[in-house]
Amino acid sequence: MSCFSVRQIEQIENGETGSFYGDQNKVTAAKKVAGLLKLKEEDAFDFGGATPASKSALEKVSEVKEQAVASDSSLEKNTKPSHAGETKRVEPIEAISASKVNKQKDPKKRLFVLLGIAAALIFSVVNLRPLFFPETPKEEVVIVEQVIQAPEPEVKPEAAAPAIVATAPITPASPECPVADSSAINYKSDAPKKPGDMVYAQSKTAQTICVVDAAGKTQLKTLEPGVGVSIYGKPPLKVLTGGLNQVDLYYQGSKVRLGNTSSKTIVLEPVEFTQSTTPAAPADSQMR
Repeated sequence: MSCFSVRQIEQIENGETGSFYGDQNKVTAAKKVAGLLKLKEEDAFDFGGATPASKSALEKVSEVKEQAVASDSSLEKNTKPSHAGETKRVEPIEAISASKVNKQKDPKKRLFVLLGIAAALIFSVVNLRPLFFPETPKEEVVIVEQVIQAPEPEVKPEAAAPAIVATAPITPASPECPVADSSAINYKSDAPKKPGDMVYAQSKTAQTICVVDAAGKTQLKTLEPGVGVSIYGKPPLKVLTGGLNQVDLYYQGSKVRLGNTSSKTIVLEPVEFTQSTTPAAPADSQMR
């Protein structure tokens, strides 16, 4: 009924404490046993002097102990054969009452045990899941772009000459003369100041001009904007341009004025020029 073992009861009677956590636990257990035996505190505890009441208490304790031992020995004889050959087990009243008391006193303990088991299961599922259910590794494709610069070849002085000889020379595409108009403009100077064997051309845009003289000689000149050039030949001089309005021409000492025209070809015809007209100014042909 007290739910203590025989060893604990013996230690309560003999003054030992090996089966208890401390003296206080032993005193509490002794009070519980005394209450079950319906003994007073002065009868249950030895305060130093032996009294008849304490002796009777010890005798009563020994009798209860003997009854408990007898009840334990009779547990093995509780199975009685029935008339059908079956065995029927009769459980002792003390064991049933003790189990009922334990069931009534342990609901909180059982709750704590169940919570502990649930926590352990959750912990094991969370931490051991990768061992039993491994995740398939994800494939990641990493593209690394690497720019490799080709090393510049070292040109040695000795190898430069053979390389030039081995390769064919690259000649730039030569510019061609502008296409001549079907009907060219003829021009004569009103007041010639110089001989008619030279024309000065200054281009307003980048273009190529050609001058064809009376001997059939063709001279090609590539001009940049604002750049002028003097071209000599046997008159009359035929000038081929990309557009007469895109170039300024000077012939026999004066500017060729044509107005607004879309022609590209002009024939410069010389006018007779006498040295007495301008004695102090030598001709360009003479200076050449």
